Amino acid sequence: MRYVCTGLNHKTAGVDLREKLAFSADDVADALADLHVRWPDAEFLLLSTCNRTEIYTARKLHEHPRAEELHAWLGERHQLPLRAYADAIYTHTDDAALRHLFCVASGLDSLVPGEPQIVSQLKQAFAAAQETRALGAGLTRAVNEALHVAKHVRSETDIAKGRTSVASVAVDCIAHVFTSLAERCVLSIGSGEMNKIVLQQIQRLTPANILVSNRTAQRAHELAQNCNATVIAFESLANELHQADVIVTSTGAQNAILTEAMIRRAQKQRRSRPMLILDLAVPRDVEQKVESIDNVYLYNIDDLENTVARQLANRHDHRDAAEAIIDEHLAELLSETAARDVTPTINAMYRRIESILADELADAENKFSTHDDQAEDMEILRRSLRRAMRRFCHPAADSLRRAADQGVGQAHADILRTLLDLDTPAE
Repeated sequence: MRYVCTGLNHKTAGVDLREKLAFSADDVADALADLHVRWPDAEFLLLSTCNRTEIYTARKLHEHPRAEELHAWLGERHQLPLRAYADAIYTHTDDAALRHLFCVASGLDSLVPGEPQIVSQLKQAFAAAQETRALGAGLTRAVNEALHVAKHVRSETDIAKGRTSVASVAVDCIAHVFTSLAERCVLSIGSGEMNKIVLQQIQRLTPANILVSNRTAQRAHELAQNCNATVIAFESLANELHQADVIVTSTGAQNAILTEAMIRRAQKQRRSRPMLILDLAVPRDVEQKVESIDNVYLYNIDDLENTVARQLANRHDHRDAAEAIIDEHLAELLSETAARDVTPTINAMYRRIESILADELADAENKFSTHDDQAEDMEILRRSLRRAMRRFCHPAADSLRRAADQGVGQAHADILRTLLDLDTPAE
């Protein structure tokens, strides 16, 4: 089994590129279906968040898709030439791919180390892959183990201690710009998990007023009930922006929903009082030109990195402990995977020998048919041949398992199949 992970993240690409290659929740299922149609014998998982777009696949050795085929597919889906993102793409294979998945699930590869939101995002990606039948035994086992690793890391280390989510850092940014929200109005656009988390923490800053807006009115009302907020119609958003001192936006829109013209108009009504906009969406919800407006402070997901670095100096002290846990789980999974890869060959070897024995015993039984003690002779012969079979097969099977543990099991299995002319293809 060959595992491949390829994609880009906040370490290799800025938000302007990440948003061009991101998949909305509605796009993921169709993208997975497309992958499965193109390469029906492979397994796929698509993880797309504000910080990363990654494709995970499991396939047979020497089969498709190869990494370069996935790179081309990604550009084709987003109508973007490969040269536009080639420098940002990374690829991990086999144990490196699995280790990367474990690090992602544990929050070690996040903008904020240890942040917990990635676990729910991975679960959502897993569910989408299951629903589209893009998964098989290989990736299912890998993702389940990754979620187990994440739980182990959080319970055994302090990697997630303190403020750990992008949402928490966003709230810190609000507190940095406004010493108090006692007379301020906060507007949340969108009703996803990020909005809920941010609003829960903003409530502790006791703003004077909270407004929420979402394309789906019902979801806006549900969010408003949880944070004692007032709903404003999404269609009326442009006319209500002037009320907001703080705007937090995180939607799944593919294009900007807050334009420079809209914010300029709002600021004119506000007489240019300070306005803070936190754009936590990928693709971005706010036109970048908004940052040129006087007294408007625009921060996107990448701009939070400096705040993150100031808060997390001590968290990296726990990284070694978390990585030790990851390595332990990785070794266990690799051992199981290697053994599983050679098991079909071992089984085929025993089936082949059993078939040969059955033919020889049938022939011997015909020859012994005139013997008075046929039954006794056949039993002696049967036991002798089976002992011979075990003495022949068991050392070969043990050697194959040891080869699997050393990472060369598949190569040895292929040789054994050729030498013994085993009929069952390797899985």
